[in-house]
Amino acid sequence: MNEYAYLNGEIIPIAQAQLHVTDLAILRGYGVFDFFRAIDGKPIYIEEHLDRFEYSVQKMNLTMPYSRAHLREGILELIKLNSHKLLGIKLLCTGGYSDDGYEPTTPNVVMLAKPFKMLPDGHTLNLMSVEHVRELADIKTINYAVPIQALPKLKAGGFQDVIFHKNGLISESSRSNIFIVKEEKIMTPQLNILHGITRKNVIKVIQNHFEFEEKDITIDDMMQADEVFISSSTRRVSSIQFIDNNCFTQRKVAQKLTELLIQNEI
Repeated sequence: MNEYAYLNGEIIPIAQAQLHVTDLAILRGYGVFDFFRAIDGKPIYIEEHLDRFEYSVQKMNLTMPYSRAHLREGILELIKLNSHKLLGIKLLCTGGYSDDGYEPTTPNVVMLAKPFKMLPDGHTLNLMSVEHVRELADIKTINYAVPIQALPKLKAGGFQDVIFHKNGLISESSRSNIFIVKEEKIMTPQLNILHGITRKNVIKVIQNHFEFEEKDITIDDMMQADEVFISSSTRRVSSIQFIDNNCFTQRKVAQKLTELLIQNEI
């Protein structure tokens, strides 16, 4: 099957979608992105993701050369060109081609649609704690240097991702938001985080079924929780089995939230 990509206003075969080496995404890691799923041709939470994409572009002082309607049309066309039941849609806005290798210019805008597989319901993950707070944590920059650099250590220890903490407070994982459950109350960090779209929709569901609070959460709070789970576009809700050497055995809240989220997506 032919694969296609969107590049600067055109949908072209993916093999032809290329950026020049002077793009600031390559030279300085300067750019933003967003990612969401499409199920049976339906993009999930598309308007909320476009809201965040536009916010990220503005926060990075980039000037989007295309309207929101144009971006939406490009997304829908890419989805039509792919017959897979489940797709991962990625939007990218770079710093543009820069003569001096430092100052942003007109951004390059890219969209990709790739076949995607969700992990089975009930799967669990293991996280390794890392002392770090992402720069510009409220936007989705393309800078993933810290968790990618940690991959060999993660794999050696049987971990799938990290959990960031600083000054005793936890914040987020590299690609997801984190929640803890204590005595049937659900809590999630409020500082130094990306306000995930799945997080937002998980919170809506939580507030209809559980006691809930956004607050500062310490490492000790997390380690003493009855249950820990993460939320993300790629996983919906996933239970955490281990954080470092600490084991969590409860799964019931995460399982319930997964069921409710799936109902909202249909």
